Amino acid sequence: MVILNSKGKIINGNNAGWFVWVEDDSKNTGGYLVLTSPRDGLTDGGFDNWFLTLAEVEQYFEYNNWTVEWID
Repeated sequence: MVILNSKGKIINGNNAGWFVWVEDDSKNTGGYLVLTSPRDGLTDGGFDNWFLTLAEVEQYFEYNNWTVEWID
C-alpha cells in the first residue's frame, strides 16, 4: 500500500533500510514524485522518480519488492 505525502522506511526489498516519500505533485507536474534516500531527512545521496499515475507508483513498489513501514 502506498501512502501519499508520508515518509516511510523500506524494510524489505531493494534499498532496504532507505527512506521513501511519495508526493502527489499533480498540481505542478501532473504526476507523482517518489523520493528515496539512505538518510532520514531525504536530503542527499538518494534518487527521485516521476510517474504519471498512482498505479505506476504502485507498480514501481512491486518491481522493487518494497515493504514499507510508514512513519508519518
